[in-house]
Amino acid sequence: MLSEIKERWLAYVNNGIASKQINQDILNSWERCRKMKVNHLAGYGTTAKESVLKGSISKRQDLIELSRPIMENVFEMVKSTSYSVVLTDENGIIIDLIINKDIMDIHSSLNFVKGSLWDEKSVGTNAIGTCLAINKPIQVIGAEHYCEYHHKWTCSAAPIHNSKGEIIGSFDISGRAEDVQTHTFGIAASSANCIEKQLVISESYNLVDTTFDSILDGIMVIDNNLRIVKINNKIPELFHMEEKDVFNININKILNGVDIEKNIFEKKNKLGFSDMTISIDNKKIECSLNISPLIEGKVVTGAVILMKEAKQVIKEVSKLAGFKANYTFDNIITVNDKMFEIINTAKKISKTSCSVLIEGESGVGKELYAQSIHNESQRKNGPFIAINCSAIPKELFESELFGYESGSFTGAMKGGRPGKFELARGGTIFLDEIGEIPLEVQPKLLRVLDNNKIVRIGGTYERDLDVRVISATNRNLLDEVTKGSFRQDLYFRLNVINLRIPPLRNRKEDILELAGYFLKSLNDENRGINKTKTFSHAFEDKLMEHEWTGNVRELKNIIQRAYYMTEGEVIRNVALPVRNAVKQSKEAVSLNLKDIERDSIMQALSFNNRNVLKAARDLNISKATIYRKIKAYSIDLDNIEGLAQ
Repeated sequence: MLSEIKERWLAYVNNGIASKQINQDILNSWERCRKMKVNHLAGYGTTAKESVLKGSISKRQDLIELSRPIMENVFEMVKSTSYSVVLTDENGIIIDLIINKDIMDIHSSLNFVKGSLWDEKSVGTNAIGTCLAINKPIQVIGAEHYCEYHHKWTCSAAPIHNSKGEIIGSFDISGRAEDVQTHTFGIAASSANCIEKQLVISESYNLVDTTFDSILDGIMVIDNNLRIVKINNKIPELFHMEEKDVFNININKILNGVDIEKNIFEKKNKLGFSDMTISIDNKKIECSLNISPLIEGKVVTGAVILMKEAKQVIKEVSKLAGFKANYTFDNIITVNDKMFEIINTAKKISKTSCSVLIEGESGVGKELYAQSIHNESQRKNGPFIAINCSAIPKELFESELFGYESGSFTGAMKGGRPGKFELARGGTIFLDEIGEIPLEVQPKLLRVLDNNKIVRIGGTYERDLDVRVISATNRNLLDEVTKGSFRQDLYFRLNVINLRIPPLRNRKEDILELAGYFLKSLNDENRGINKTKTFSHAFEDKLMEHEWTGNVRELKNIIQRAYYMTEGEVIRNVALPVRNAVKQSKEAVSLNLKDIERDSIMQALSFNNRNVLKAARDLNISKATIYRKIKAYSIDLDNIEGLAQ
């Protein structure tokens, strides 16, 4: 047989005669070799550059590692018949091989070693180069090799593909021509197929691992003996431990009080804890926790523990709850020199972490400054939590600010609840109306401010905080200190930096500036619904004459009311709040809400020509309500005049 193959080869290379007995794949390869002007009398393996070999080995490291066990198994099967096992990359460079010592001389004579190149262009027809060229398994025996150097050689090779179907290498079995075995072709093909399947499995595992590690939460997988068998890279970070040490953790110990055996393995339940503290080596780790059983058939074989760091939970809660600052210093409308000074001071202190006390009458925009300071600071990406101290019932103050542990009092949520200070971690907490905080809560607040730590109601240990405190008041806190209703030490702790916002009546130049800003906002908001409206000079004069004891908030409300009560394009008149005629005291009289309501009803009736139903619709109240109000305020419909004419 070998001699017949030799005769066909001689006829082809010497005379170009292609026998019909030549395998078509072999003949096609010979023709490619002739076109590439391969020397049929040569065939010594070309050595790839060292940098090229290193690059190939690095690129195909996974292929090498997966193929090696299969190569070793195959070698054990064929070594008695003097075969070597070879792995190449997609270009035909040998990247791994197991040489049979009985044919080491042939390897050397052909330079058939690691790093040599065995594509058709380099060494002619051979199982490696040809299988890569035609993308299918092939066996080449003796003189079927295009180059004479290889006629004492037989080889069987098959291409290896990745999951996309791309050729990434080949698997080859080579030996002496006289030892040719038909089964080696099948072994080579099945080995390549086996490697491809291993690659798919490996890619799947890599995908799972990548997905596993890309999750921001910590994940642990435990078996039914409560041993940790798999973790993602978030767990060591969460536990502040080396990865190898995590696997030695006693799950029962760190999840003290959680009966995994009963709930997970027996009842097959899922467990969830929104607020849990885990103790590891004297470290307290605050997190949320979910435990789910792993079920195969009807048997629980383990469990998956999902852990979310407390600060991540708080960040997500803050985002969902809208705990963020919406205003910046650009939103402060003013042309007053004193206000510009205050803004510049506020910008400077934004860069610090000092506590700030903002003082000013109701309605001057204290929270606007608090939000602006937050957004100008390094904490701008953290939460901004505003608390109105005057709106919290006295008995709920501590739990609202500092949180509580599970079962600390009747009605406490299972698992406990973080307070506003914890939710503000990494950001700013704004304590509005700080003068309203109960005297008995003030010492605990002072301790929190001094230590940057917090203890929940019913708690036994301190939790670290990273919070900036901005407080505001419309009271004179020094007077409250004198009266004994506010602690002096707390006052000085809050008042590290002071901002005093002047009332609107003391910066008259801002009245029309702000009024114009509010009007523009209303025009923009109602574009396409209402015509663009402007102020008459008489209306502006009224604004300038008003005392504005309600400050910017009062001005905004009046502009809104005038805008919606005016049907035409020019806002001419508005019923300003009635003031107390007696002004012996320097303190301004507060707005009378009943007067505002009465004036609003009268304006609505005027604009609608005393049509009660239309007026009720404009005011968004029912027919019964407006009639009741008309009677209560003794409004005479016959004396209603056109206020907006």
